[in-house]
Amino acid sequence: PVTSGAYSLAEDYRYTVEAFTDYLARLDEGGLLVVTRWLQVPPSEALRAFALSVEAVGRVGGDPRTSIVALRSYQQMLILVRRGAFTEGELEAVRAFAAPRAFDLVYLPDIRADEVNRYNVLPVPDYYRACRGLLEAEDRDAWYRAYSFDVTPPTDDRPFFGHFFKWRQAPEVLAMVGHTWQPFGGAGYFVVLALLALAVVAAGVLILLPLAVRGWGGVGRGGPLGATLVYFALLGLGYLCVEIPLLQRFILFLGHPAYAMATVLFALLLFSGLGSLLSRRVPLRLVLSLLPLLVVAYALGLSALFGATLAAPLWGRLLVAVVALAPPGLLMGMPFPKGLALLERGSPTLIAWAWGVNGAVSVVASILAALLALSFGFLAVLAVGAGCYAGAWVTASAIRILPDGDAPPPPAR
Repeated sequence: PVTSGAYSLAEDYRYTVEAFTDYLARLDEGGLLVVTRWLQVPPSEALRAFALSVEAVGRVGGDPRTSIVALRSYQQMLILVRRGAFTEGELEAVRAFAAPRAFDLVYLPDIRADEVNRYNVLPVPDYYRACRGLLEAEDRDAWYRAYSFDVTPPTDDRPFFGHFFKWRQAPEVLAMVGHTWQPFGGAGYFVVLALLALAVVAAGVLILLPLAVRGWGGVGRGGPLGATLVYFALLGLGYLCVEIPLLQRFILFLGHPAYAMATVLFALLLFSGLGSLLSRRVPLRLVLSLLPLLVVAYALGLSALFGATLAAPLWGRLLVAVVALAPPGLLMGMPFPKGLALLERGSPTLIAWAWGVNGAVSVVASILAALLALSFGFLAVLAVGAGCYAGAWVTASAIRILPDGDAPPPPAR
């Protein structure tokens, strides 16, 4: 069964619709893309690779019903994707190759039901039925929704090839935990959920404990307690929900997680620090108005930027990355010191608590962002980040930041 493993949480940009489309686009007529994946029952990993091939063939103008061949052994499935339709001679050559090597036919354009499941016999010819059902479905989206696992083709926005979890399979996954181990599947999703629950509980305790120990009056009786909580929590959530998708998107652009991690963290922290330094010069009303728009613009425009500069050498792409990250870094560094400046004037006893709120929620946000990306994609996480900054703009008026937005930030402590 499809169950657990860290691979279900790992992104892989080699196995996305965009990647497979590029592979096929670079083939000459008659060229072959060869993909090998492990078998699992029910079909999941290999079936997703087959679905990727179907989608990519359609995107380059081919007919997946005549351009894909699939064979399986005892453990693996081999998928051949041709640029153009397979000829009758090529299909006969596939049959002649498979039979003496005990490879079962899974799909050929002219396959017959009596040709499948001959050598490595399954109780039911699941792979043949699944692949044929996918190709013959009038509404593939409906077919994906009806299938037991999530085998929709991954995209660059949601590049989790090994993540097959659907909520309706939760009882089966939980029942198998501790009884079987596989590197792909659904239990990894529950690991993230468990981490999120622990982080939420810990953050709640750390946020509320000072109020319980010192009393409401000890942290600023009559001060804007609720608005302070919401404002600084939204800043922590928003920052991470922008930072993490940007980090993931730049992995694809720079070609390696280490390059992306070093570059994105360096650029965002550097420019956020500069933004904090410059925050006294920019009204917060303007900052909080621009931030959601800027995040949306990056969500929609990064792909075009990457496409225009992807051929540059590594040093050029690193430079592009740093320059591209400057605007969001600068703006995201400004709302936090602005909020502290207001608290210093009106409720100075809330400053330490505001730092704690922001830090605790940032930990929760890092896990929540991963969970949202797994389920909905990185664009959805960026949308949450934009919404957080829009919410901070609304909340700011409740603690009177906007009317006094030009006040200097507090001195370093």
